[in-house]
Amino acid sequence: MRDRLTILNAFVHDVATGTWIGTLILLTLLHREAQRPAWFLAGGLVGGLERQFLVVTWVSLAVIVATGVVRMVTWKVFGWTGDMEKSRIQLLKVKHALLGVVFAAGTAYQYLLVY
Repeated sequence: MRDRLTILNAFVHDVATGTWIGTLILLTLLHREAQRPAWFLAGGLVGGLERQFLVVTWVSLAVIVATGVVRMVTWKVFGWTGDMEKSRIQLLKVKHALLGVVFAAGTAYQYLLVY
């Protein structure tokens, strides 16, 4: 049962990550398209849409962090650290540090687009 929950957690983590990336792309395109003259009459709707998708961004980030913590705990519980090379663990730390910077910058970018 724990194996299934671990796999489900990893799936939810990956879906939330994809959702965050999707909101970044969507907000960028929506903001860029809304500047065109064809959107003049619908311009009042764009801000509301952007704010709604920003909420999706924040929820995605919360899910990413929550499921990431669960992944970290299950990683230790299932003993994966024992058979993993130290270089792989180091690589995971570097990867997550870089991704943390990317997610922070991307979310700040989204916030600046909306507000």
